[in-house]
Amino acid sequence: MSNLNLKERQMKIAEINKLGKELELYTSLDYVGKGFPIIMPNGSKIIKIIRNYVEWVEEQNGYKNVRTPSISNSEIYKIADRYNEEKSRYFIVENSNNLLNDNANGVQNEIALKPDVQPFHCSIYKMTQHSYKELPVKYCETSTVFRNERDIKGIMRTRQITLSDASVFCNFKNVKEEIKSLICMQREIAERLGIELNYIISTWNDSVKENYIGQINEWNTCYLAMKDVLDELNVEYKIDQNAKMYGPSVKEYYNEIEFSVLQIDFEMTHRFDLKYKNEKNEDEVPIYIHNTLIGSYENLLNILIDRYRGFFPFVIAPVQVKIILDNENCYDYAKRILDLLLKNNIRAEIDNRKLNSNEKFNYNLHLRIPYIINIGEQELNSEMLMVTKVLDLGKQNVVKNNDENQQNQENQENKENQENKENQENQENQENQENQENQENQANQENQENQENQENQELKREISFIKKAYKINDFIEEVTNCQPKF
Repeated sequence: MSNLNLKERQMKIAEINKLGKELELYTSLDYVGKGFPIIMPNGSKIIKIIRNYVEWVEEQNGYKNVRTPSISNSEIYKIADRYNEEKSRYFIVENSNNLLNDNANGVQNEIALKPDVQPFHCSIYKMTQHSYKELPVKYCETSTVFRNERDIKGIMRTRQITLSDASVFCNFKNVKEEIKSLICMQREIAERLGIELNYIISTWNDSVKENYIGQINEWNTCYLAMKDVLDELNVEYKIDQNAKMYGPSVKEYYNEIEFSVLQIDFEMTHRFDLKYKNEKNEDEVPIYIHNTLIGSYENLLNILIDRYRGFFPFVIAPVQVKIILDNENCYDYAKRILDLLLKNNIRAEIDNRKLNSNEKFNYNLHLRIPYIINIGEQELNSEMLMVTKVLDLGKQNVVKNNDENQQNQENQENKENQENKENQENQENQENQENQENQENQANQENQENQENQENQELKREISFIKKAYKINDFIEEVTNCQPKF
């Protein structure tokens, strides 16, 4: 799958982590521990927006939301028969005071943090007797799991992961239909996020078939269903023989970063003795499909950083409008604008930090805030708004929107962008000259300033500014129209 060598992949991961921290999406602290990232307000807002959308998609497709414990008796993982084999990746809780001992004979049980939801979803299914008429049975859960990963990679691989987990229990007659439904859901979410996926079907290795769980006809049925679905959807895919021992899978990647997985599990249904009544009122074993519509939310931040370099589509931008004041006399007017924006469901903030206007502007530019409003005495007296729209000079990246007016607006913005480019370059040259003069007088800070200037130049080469005066209502209408349903 990978077209990058080890060094290139390490550089790519380092670049994503660096930008993620610069954009204040997440951070890590030595005293918190390696593999335990802290999601900052900006990153948390993006996750919340997408999580709400993913859960809505699941609900619209017949999934029932469940919640399972983050800590439990390890017995449930022993039933799944993966505890002893994979125990090194479990976080085992010391129970020295015996408070969690629920065994009548006094034998102390091991308590573990949850590494997977599958055993819990199977347990929920088993609590009720099911008929073929009820299938498929679908559960979904946004779940935080804990895995003692050894190869930590920023937030691409961590020890605490929040997943969009879901389980489908169906039979062989509707397995293709359910696989198609899941892949269509994954594609819908990816398209809304502007992400193009690559697909890999994993099946067994012919030379060691005896190592796999399940019957040949079961594997073939599910594998062929996966192929047929992708063919019907005109999706290009690759096939490898790297399937897990318990079933075939379809994995989706964006730019070599895993986006989502659809996994058949022939083992779990037998371990938990799952059944349903068929047309003859006889017991049959269901097919279990475990899937993650977007994988982990932490990893999704990596994908979005790699895809947009911080120029997030307006609909998922954590802060959509930032208001900057020239002085405190403008606060009441700025607060009125803020209230109007919030009333129209626009994520807006006033920058109240004790910095001058230029410093605030550069800071919010660095965060790629889509709209920056500067309010001074002139705007206060005229009841107008001076707005800077921040654009990516690369591809114009937008979340899929059926509104043709948005595309027309983008074309106009590109035209205005080109017209202003020469003026901006002249301004950059002047700024470079001033920076050089300042460096001569500040020898002790020369290295630091050179680095900062280089980063600013790289940022400015990526960004175009469109400055425009707006009437208040016109600006409110424009940003509201930029907000497609999500």
